[in-house]
Amino acid sequence: MEIKCPECGFARQVPEDKIPPSAKTATCPKCGQKFFFRHDPEQEFQDQGDDWQDRVQSEEGDSSGTSEQPTEDDIWAQLESLSDDGNADEHEGKEKEDNGQKKRRQGQFQGGVPWERLSEYGFFPALIETIKLVMFQPQAFFARMSLGQGYNKPLIFYLLVAEIQALAQFMWRMAGVAPQMGQQGGDFLGFGLVGLSSLLVLILYPVFLAGMLFVVSALNHACLMAVKAGEAGYEGTFKVISYSNAPMVLAVLPLFGPLIGMVWTMVCTFLGFKYVHRTTNMRVLLAMLLPLLVVLVLSMLLVSARGVG
Repeated sequence: MEIKCPECGFARQVPEDKIPPSAKTATCPKCGQKFFFRHDPEQEFQDQGDDWQDRVQSEEGDSSGTSEQPTEDDIWAQLESLSDDGNADEHEGKEKEDNGQKKRRQGQFQGGVPWERLSEYGFFPALIETIKLVMFQPQAFFARMSLGQGYNKPLIFYLLVAEIQALAQFMWRMAGVAPQMGQQGGDFLGFGLVGLSSLLVLILYPVFLAGMLFVVSALNHACLMAVKAGEAGYEGTFKVISYSNAPMVLAVLPLFGPLIGMVWTMVCTFLGFKYVHRTTNMRVLLAMLLPLLVVLVLSMLLVSARGVG
């Protein structure tokens, strides 16, 4: 028999042999509404008297957290004891699963980075969700990104995206879709590592990138500190640069994919610095332009020195 709440529509299948003959009312476990699930006109008329109203008012008015003992005619008050109700168990399992997914979705916007919660999301779902959040909701992602979890997971995320980018570019060049950057085997990564095979470069690539990530993060953080915009510390800058690399997965698209990914990465980095370090657009802009200004000044000084000599 299907027992369905007329108020919220919550329903369960209950075996007929588990329903006592005297049971005619049910209290919805979802909304708390009490209703008839068996139509007995004479009994319903009697229950609509003062005794029925007193019981309903007593139940609705009790907000102190105490609960009455289940009555024998309230079938849904006894559902927890129906262990062999397969449909009810299936419904409860689905409800728990939905609640778990809802909590995970809420966790993404309450400070949790999916990639840093692998036990909850799983490897590939966490990777994909993190990439999607960085690319399409960077403000919310970085504004609620928590610190203090260390450098390992952001570093691994950065290396995974970089490997995807490198492999994609290599495959497109091998297919003749993207232009070759050099004649040597290692030049497909743009480093000009003469005499090294592509396989060796692919192995050394993560090691090189890991070292460069720490150095680049240090330089960027120094620039942020110079304009008084490094509130979240070095870890904050490191995580921004690591996760802002997510759009580089667009390198899987030939020709314009890497260029679009690079521009998108710069935008995510800008927003990441702003929201993680809680600073202004102008300070972030100055911090990101500062290395270029330094290089420009040094170049001008070098040209001037050569002109004098």
